[in-house]
Amino acid sequence: MSDYDVIVIGAGIGGLTSASLLSKRGLKVLLLEQNSTAGGLCNTISKGGYHFDIGASLFWGFGHGEIFHYLFSEFNILNDLLERESVVRKIEPGLQVILPNHRVNVYSERERLYEDLKREFSSDLTNLVKLYQESDKTENEIFNLVNKRHGYSLKNHYRQDSNRLKMLYADIAIFLKRKKNILQSFNWVNREEIERFIDLQLIYFARKGLADISFPLLTTALGIPRRGIYGIRGGAGTLSGILEKQLVRYGGKITCNSFVEEIILRNGRASGVKVRTEHSVNEIGAKWIIADTSISNIGDNLIKKKRKKARFSKIAKKMGHGLVPFTVLLGVDERVIPEQMGEHAIMMRHYELPPEGDNVIFISVSPSWDETRSPQGKRCITATYFIPADESANIDWEKERGNKTEEMINFLEQLLPFVSDFVDCSYSIAPDDYSRITLRSNGIARAGNCRSDIYGFNGLSLKTPVRRLFIVGGDAFPGSGAAHTAKSGVRVAEEILRKI
Repeated sequence: MSDYDVIVIGAGIGGLTSASLLSKRGLKVLLLEQNSTAGGLCNTISKGGYHFDIGASLFWGFGHGEIFHYLFSEFNILNDLLERESVVRKIEPGLQVILPNHRVNVYSERERLYEDLKREFSSDLTNLVKLYQESDKTENEIFNLVNKRHGYSLKNHYRQDSNRLKMLYADIAIFLKRKKNILQSFNWVNREEIERFIDLQLIYFARKGLADISFPLLTTALGIPRRGIYGIRGGAGTLSGILEKQLVRYGGKITCNSFVEEIILRNGRASGVKVRTEHSVNEIGAKWIIADTSISNIGDNLIKKKRKKARFSKIAKKMGHGLVPFTVLLGVDERVIPEQMGEHAIMMRHYELPPEGDNVIFISVSPSWDETRSPQGKRCITATYFIPADESANIDWEKERGNKTEEMINFLEQLLPFVSDFVDCSYSIAPDDYSRITLRSNGIARAGNCRSDIYGFNGLSLKTPVRRLFIVGGDAFPGSGAAHTAKSGVRVAEEILRKI
């Protein structure tokens, strides 16, 4: 007999989403988290009176027809969070792209964006407007296709739902095969600067630059700010807390400080887990297992049967090593934040080098309206760059942590003059810290991958080589950000509800 209908391993946004939705549908759900709090990378860390996001900081997916709008509506908390209490607020501009001679505010309203582009790239304005118009047209096609074929309903769980989902993936596969370097369609006056401007937006939202991205994925990335960038009062941990509250509200159970040592297999399918807590090791049975962790962690640590381990290892190798971040967290006097500084910015350290690795810096500043994040008159700054996991493995982070932190602060002086003189709190999160938090030894971030042999546009990416074992999170959905991992949670919930 199973102890639970569903056991979820890992309380990231994907795991929390699937667990809370299945609990609402009446299933008996247990969520096991190895850390002391839920949220995974969508969480906050408190230091010296400051509350920093440790991973996700820039959020989208709260607009009508998008994932978090659906989830909040499903739990009947939409008006409270977006309107009455204003826990979630739209940010303008959503992103600031900083170039040597330009600073462009990317607003949700295209007309406001065009005004900024007119100021910064007046000689290329006409072509830039045409570029965005063509991009928006294709992005609208994709967005409408997804909502038509796979709206977030969970109301009916019949076979035609699965067929509709397969049709959606067939259509998306066709979209993804479109190869088109849209910038070559125009004669640019400032081609190099325009390419960098587009490149940096794509890297922020898709982890890929112009040279590596298909036209449909390009349009999706450029469309994210248009549909809205949002800030969350209290930071990323608030979002995780909202979903955790819904899980408990509908009868689900969450246990932190619980380390899953093994996924138990019987007759070729997942039937439970072996979990270690502070005081004991227990086996807990379940009809379904959902893993909010990496494919490599499942194969290396959680599956003990050699044949199954080999299949997971094969998938992990195809997915590559991914990227790992190095992050510096600073608590500073708000007087050093320039008036023109956006809440989220992206820039390069050396513009003569390619926009990749530690040459691209992602910067977030806590909003002035969120007094919960820092002491009065202070602000939180998060600065991050990503490097290949194999390159990170050759760095002794215990020795280099201090040097890398100082190097980052010195770089921020270009954007925030005299910031080093006004730092009240300084803390860094190195790749080995992220690996410990996420159990991803080969990187935590992957570019949106459209290879059908990995993500299965002819099948479901949530499936694994083990029956009744599904995955959610960054390895389950070809994208980046909390919105994409939440989508993976919805899809797993749909699949289980369809089968019961």
